[in-house]
Amino acid sequence: IFIVISEKGSFSLFGASRVGVSLAYHFCRAGYSPEFLWNRSEERLNKAIRWVPFKYESTSIKDFQEKSNWIIISVSDDAVESVAQKFAESVDNLNNVNAFHTSGILSSEVLNPLKEKGCRTGSFHPVLSVPDIRTGISKMSSAVFTCEGEIDKELVKLAEKIGGKGMQLTHKQKELIHVSSVFLSNYSISLIAAVKELCKKKGLSEEKAKTILRGLSEQAVENGWSKPPSDVLTGPIVRGDVKTIEKHLELLDEFPDLKKLYADFGRLTLEILKQEDILKCEMLLNIFGDDIDK
Repeated sequence: IFIVISEKGSFSLFGASRVGVSLAYHFCRAGYSPEFLWNRSEERLNKAIRWVPFKYESTSIKDFQEKSNWIIISVSDDAVESVAQKFAESVDNLNNVNAFHTSGILSSEVLNPLKEKGCRTGSFHPVLSVPDIRTGISKMSSAVFTCEGEIDKELVKLAEKIGGKGMQLTHKQKELIHVSSVFLSNYSISLIAAVKELCKKKGLSEEKAKTILRGLSEQAVENGWSKPPSDVLTGPIVRGDVKTIEKHLELLDEFPDLKKLYADFGRLTLEILKQEDILKCEMLLNIFGDDIDK
């Protein structure tokens, strides 16, 4: 914990979430004064103040007294609108106040109740995974933030002040980034977990699987972002090894979910190969049938 002597202004946080507390920590480091913290859970409040020295904290939104320069709403997506509404009902005016939420999928329009009280609004989403506060704090200062709404330019500058990078996006672009993040982060982790379980059930320890496969998965990420598919796609589909693919599908007979996923990714890869005009074996077009999951 540290004491903040601020000339830059103050902020209040609604929602002691992992993202919210991590962001508040870096607000403090950038010279902003932490005024008020709200959360429904007393336990969450106690955890948050271990990291950020708010002047006041409460489980009641109505206890908000201090007029902060910045209002941060960092709660679950489904709760953002209702928290904004309840906060708006508890104050008379928010002139000269900037407010944003940290949701990746919602637009700044959910903060319209605050806008009606004179507040300028936006959304400020860190594109990173925050499984706990300590990790969030360590990663937040170098994160990329999607910035949307009428204060998007101010939010870009705010990202720079805490060491990150802000990108101005429309709401639709922001939605696109969010769904892409789910594929690349959450679903990649789920896929790795499924592969580890597959190896374990087939008699290969997790440690051996990690030693053999981790480097390959890291290489795939680097190649996927730095080079075109035609330069880096390898494996039986690219080579046209039909019998190898059939063997893979047979091996996955006991794992129908993974078998279907293998087929779905196979079809996706075939489409990419067709677009790149590098499909070597036309027989592959029929190998992943619609009844693959039966």
